[in-house]
This record gives sequence, C-alpha cells and structure tokens, in this order.
Amino acid sequence: MPNRKDLPFLLSLLEDDSRIVREQVKSALIEFGNELEQIVAPYFKQLDNESKEKIALICDEIRQIEFSSTWLSWLDIKDSKSSLEYALIRLAYFEFGSRAFLIEDILTQLSNEFLHSGLERTPANLMAFLFQHKGFRSPRKDDNNYLNHNLLYVITNKEGSQVLLSCLAIILGARVGLQLDGINIQGNFMAFSYEEKKMQMFNSFNKGKPLARASVIYIEEAFRRNQIAPLQMKACVHEIILQVIKGIVEAHHVNGDSDSAKEYIDLYSILSNTLKERNIL
Repeated sequence: MPNRKDLPFLLSLLEDDSRIVREQVKSALIEFGNELEQIVAPYFKQLDNESKEKIALICDEIRQIEFSSTWLSWLDIKDSKSSLEYALIRLAYFEFGSRAFLIEDILTQLSNEFLHSGLERTPANLMAFLFQHKGFRSPRKDDNNYLNHNLLYVITNKEGSQVLLSCLAIILGARVGLQLDGINIQGNFMAFSYEEKKMQMFNSFNKGKPLARASVIYIEEAFRRNQIAPLQMKACVHEIILQVIKGIVEAHHVNGDSDSAKEYIDLYSILSNTLKERNIL
C-alpha cells in the first residue's frame, strides 16, 4: 500500500497527460482501500471539479470491490444478532461507504448510555430508552425515503422504517445482554421477548410500548391452535435482510429511481440465489 505522505503527489497526477500515469495513480489510490475517503478529505478543497469527480469514482470502485468481497460473509456468522448487525452495516456501507463504520461506535455509545442510565435491564426498559428517552421514531415526513431502511441513517437521524427500528432494538439488546427477536405480525414487524413462557411484543412505531397483554394472548392462542411455538415464528436474519432490501427497492420505485432500484434488485437476487444454493431458502 502506498504511504499517506505520497497522497498529495498522487492527487497532483490525477489529470496527468499520460494515460499510463493516470492509470498507475488510480491503481495506487485504490490500494488505500476504505481509508481513501477519509484521508483525501483534507485535500478536497484544493482539487478542481474534474479531479473531485475522479476521486468520487475511485472511492465508488473501492466500495464496490470491498462490498462484493464481504457482502455475504454475514451468512457464516453463527450468532444471529452479530450476523444481523454485520449485514445491516454492510448494506449501509453499500450506500455510504466508510462512513458506515461509524455505526459500531454509535451502537457502543448507546449501549453504554443504557447500561449507565440506572434503568433495570429489561426489554421494556430498553424499548422505553430508545423510543421515548432517545426519541427514535417513525419517519417524520417521508415514508418513502429509501434511507429509512439504512441503519446509519436511522441511528443518526433517529427515524426509520419499523423493520430497522426494531432491528436496532434487537442489536442493542444483544449488546446489553437482553434477548430480543423480530416477528412479522399482520403487516407489522416488531421486536419481542420471550421469558418464563411469557411473550412481550413491542411496537417501535408506538414509542416502543408493549402490546396490550390481551392482544398478545390472542396471538399466542393462534399459535397454539396451529401447534406453533412463539419462538418458531421469529424472523431469521436472512428473512429480515431480504425484507429490508425489498423495502429499499419499493422506495426507489415509488420515487421513480429505477437505476438505484436495479442495484438493490441485483443484491436481492444474489442473496436469494446463495440461500437456495445453501438450501436455506
């Protein structure tokens, strides 16, 4: 990998008359990998528009290379919560590049804040912490913003889709030692806990409040009639990720962005085919 001190020299050769030099410069910049976006930032103001565009294209190429090589590695992570967190971070990386790596720091900060809040460590208190104290909520204006399905956007803007908000609670729960899972019920995706044979379901679109016990009992009885244990209904990680990608595709279609929709349709297809090859789907 080239030395960072060489960066100003490399940037000065972006518009060199020689095609060979330009290609060598591009190759050298690509070797910086994910770091390029950050280390080039102090020099950005000094570049002309054409050079800025070239850097943006190089960063995008790096992102595509990195993403392609690591995208499906979450399928090999045995712990479901770690797998979910990694998959959502990779999807955020696909959109935002290296900025997506901020997610881990923010999750750590939220975890520590909850643990030092003085609240008893229970699923209900975690949901109240996120959706009442911290103010995470449903989208304020645009339900069809595709970024509502992006974890970086959700944790920095404190709003998002019901799936992503529930996933945030599930991931944070795992980090603080609480068992939460996701479940699709009547068109809603909710986080739920199951302790001492008692199920609690939480609606992230209603300030994280638990569903009324009578409603949960009705759902549990429906499970029993069909001889299904509540934990059998929890959404698997691959089901959640497919649901998230589908939400992004639908949002892009609503906004008339067919090119961006196709990028995520391709991701959906790659994941679906891999799941079929592994006899998971």
